[in-house]
Amino acid sequence: MSPPSPTLRPATWTPAIRVGLSIAAATGLYGISFGALAVAAGLTVWQAMALSLLMFTGGSQFAFIGVIAGGGAGS
Repeated sequence: MSPPSPTLRPATWTPAIRVGLSIAAATGLYGISFGALAVAAGLTVWQAMALSLLMFTGGSQFAFIGVIAGGGAGS
């Protein structure tokens, strides 16, 4: 007999689903704040997306945006 599958009711979610959703929410908020700061610093949406794809450390992304916003060169 197989275990019951999770449903959309939060009371039936497994601990793994709860942890996964909390990580997804935190990561999503972090990404939204990075995107807003990147566009405010003068990058296009596509440039911000490429930067997120190519630069894997979040602190470095925010440091790069700070340099660009301060008038520094990107290369």
